[in-house]
Amino acid sequence: MNQQELIAQAWALTEAIESAAANNDWPRAAELSLARSPLLMGLQADQPADSMVTIRRIQASIAAMMNVATSAETALMKSHRQALNQASAAGRYQQAAQF
Repeated sequence: MNQQELIAQAWALTEAIESAAANNDWPRAAELSLARSPLLMGLQADQPADSMVTIRRIQASIAAMMNVATSAETALMKSHRQALNQASAAGRYQQAAQF
């Protein structure tokens, strides 16, 4: 695969990652990110200007997705804690109601 093909494939995966993240499909986003990593690692330092534009778009997307993932993780953890608290309260009710 030549450099242009690597960049095109990396960009296609970046768009797919953004779509998965928009749908809160974090397992899919992680899978796609793992597929994209070797492509990015295979890029050579010297690239034409048009390739650099795409590479910078990929870099910007990675930064944006990191922020989105951090926010999603925080929200999911909060939701998880609330669910655990609700489950615990339900258990306490069941114990109290037995008397």
